Amino acid sequence: MANEKEIALVTGAGRGIGLATTKRLLEDGFHVVMVDLSPEPLATNAAALKSASNSVEHHALSITDRPAVAKLIASLPRLDVLVNNAAVFWDGKFDAVTEDDFRKMYDVNVVGTFVMAQEAAKVMNRGARIINVASRAYLAGYAHSPYVTSKAGAVGLTRGMAIDLAPRGIFVNAIAPGLIETDMFRSLTPERQRELIDKQPTKEVGQPEDIANGIAFFASPRTRNVTGQILTLDGGRSMGISIY
Repeated sequence: MANEKEIALVTGAGRGIGLATTKRLLEDGFHVVMVDLSPEPLATNAAALKSASNSVEHHALSITDRPAVAKLIASLPRLDVLVNNAAVFWDGKFDAVTEDDFRKMYDVNVVGTFVMAQEAAKVMNRGARIINVASRAYLAGYAHSPYVTSKAGAVGLTRGMAIDLAPRGIFVNAIAPGLIETDMFRSLTPERQRELIDKQPTKEVGQPEDIANGIAFFASPRTRNVTGQILTLDGGRSMGISIY
């Protein structure tokens, strides 16, 4: 790792938006610490990036495991950017949702984000940036009330953190993706996928790289003084049309 490189830690980096973000931040000159719960895709993709002489490392852990998170962050020489991307998702109508389902989604999507950010903030210096990946779903959505709740929580957490950390010069923002072609989207039935695409003004699914570009904006040291903002990247879905 070159000493002059800024260091970015990306969670959920083994695939999808997290992997696309890793690639974009590498292009921007960061040393990237890839974190994911699933060791196999993480190791495979990290090895491919390393073979191309990228400045990258990877660690398999759960973002809700505070001792593991604290140990990893304490081992880094510095931490300039944290991208909280790891999350879980599943469809399910309100009447069918169990308490266990609700608690698990909230634990990962909100508490895990909180744990990562709190540990990161302990070592961050002025000018550091935290980017939380929320979702356009925080506005509401059909058949996934636990996910809506968790992403609304992520948005609220972003704003609260932004206020508390502003005096220390740590900037906190969030990205709210819409319909993106990831494993979450592919886990839906073809009929549900088609239904969601039909409701898009663009009539197409966004790509992980689209979100990575938005994350890169907030991760750049050139965007100092931007904090507490939510950037919605949803192909126009939230332009006052039906949220269903």
